[in-house]
Amino acid sequence: MSKKWPMAFTSTLLLMALAACSSEPAAVQPTTSTVQIMTVKKQPLNTSYDLSGTLEAYDQTPVSFQTAGTVIQINKEIGDQVSKGDMIAKLDTADLQLSLQNAQEDVSAAAASLASAKASLRDAQAGQQSARAGVSSAQAKLESARIGEQDIQSGARSQELAQAQNAVTQAQTAYNQAKTEATRSQTLLDNGLMTQQDHDKAQTALSDAQASLNDAQQKLSLIREGASAADRAKAASAVKEAQVGIQSAQASVEQANAGVSKANAGVQQAQAAYDQKLVAVETAKLNLSRTSMKAPATGTILQKNVSVGQSVSAGGGGGSNGSSPLFLIGNMNKLKVQLPIADSDMSNWKIGQQVSVQLYDEVRRGKVNKLSPQTNENTGSINVEVIIDNPQRSWKPGQVVQASRQISEAEGILVPVTAVISSSNQPHVFRAINGKAIQTNVKLGKVYNNQYEILNGLKIGDKVVTTGADRLFNGDQLTIEKGMQQGNSAAHTTDTDAQSDPPITTSITEDVGAVQ
Repeated sequence: MSKKWPMAFTSTLLLMALAACSSEPAAVQPTTSTVQIMTVKKQPLNTSYDLSGTLEAYDQTPVSFQTAGTVIQINKEIGDQVSKGDMIAKLDTADLQLSLQNAQEDVSAAAASLASAKASLRDAQAGQQSARAGVSSAQAKLESARIGEQDIQSGARSQELAQAQNAVTQAQTAYNQAKTEATRSQTLLDNGLMTQQDHDKAQTALSDAQASLNDAQQKLSLIREGASAADRAKAASAVKEAQVGIQSAQASVEQANAGVSKANAGVQQAQAAYDQKLVAVETAKLNLSRTSMKAPATGTILQKNVSVGQSVSAGGGGGSNGSSPLFLIGNMNKLKVQLPIADSDMSNWKIGQQVSVQLYDEVRRGKVNKLSPQTNENTGSINVEVIIDNPQRSWKPGQVVQASRQISEAEGILVPVTAVISSSNQPHVFRAINGKAIQTNVKLGKVYNNQYEILNGLKIGDKVVTTGADRLFNGDQLTIEKGMQQGNSAAHTTDTDAQSDPPITTSITEDVGAVQ
């Protein structure tokens, strides 16, 4: 009995051990934490970031209404993207529509007044032409009267006297013939050889010949005697009357000229009033078109200083003093920053020179665009404007960045010190490969602005855990949870020609081994 008990006890312990070995390990709930990942890229090797400045949009366009009114619609808010020509806001148009209607009615009235003034001018011009014709007629009468008077004053010419003498001779010959014929007809009548009718005709012809002879003799006598005093007075009176007619006609012309001048002035005044009313219509139309605020440039809404129902003035802003624009549009594809440098360091800065700019742990390259021509009176420093590409618009105006002048073209791979585990003899990082954390040994170089230079172990394009690496083990499963980006992004760099990668936020689930 005494020998069997130890053996039985031993068997019992062995069975318990086997049972323990064959049993399932105690389950431990996995823990979850978040990490951040960066994409490895080359970046300038600068020793320090001793300058700082605030980011601004490279192009900033202030926008306000160009006419006064009340805002009834706002289509864009801060942060919205706009393209040139997009509708941003609108004003109430009721008052401006009424102004346009009134202006159009004024144009119609002015057009009627202009037409009436032109009609009056035409009438005045017709009167002017008539008056000028009257002067011409009066001048012709005066000329005729003067010729008549001159004829009377100078007496008959030899040609006229000869003509009058010839007329008397002809009249005398005709009278003699008529008298002979009348005597003959009387003899024939007495002898019954001629009718009484033919005899009467011969007597009549004799009377006519006698009258013609008397006229010719009187004209010859007048020509020989010359014009009488009455004739001379009459001729002089005709000349004076013609002169008075000219004066009257000239007065009519002057009066007509005055009427034309007055009518012309009326037309000019009516034309000016009409043109003014047309300008008022165009102004009203322009003001109506300006009630729709359209983006003058493509960019991002950086500021908004207006609300629906607010009254604004033409060109006025929405600030308390009216000096701020209603909207500020910025082109965020490029940013700029003003870096204050010491006056003594000015010679080391050149336009086109590269500058390393850091926001949190992200570093980009910028270029010097402008050098201020004068020193700041308060600080004694000079501003250097640096342009930074921002193709994904991940950097924002208003953020404060650190910067340093790039002294050389040397580049290398830099990772934040938080990404490097150096507790053992061999420093290492964790790369993210196929959703797993892969421990990777690295060779360290110098420290640049809280970042290690990696001399060996990483290549461009590798994904490296930057935050949370101290909680990882080789082979841990990484689950990427999209959309959980943090403001303090993992370190990565962006060249001026490359697009920046957004930080990748992942969660890691650790499977802790069971207690044996």
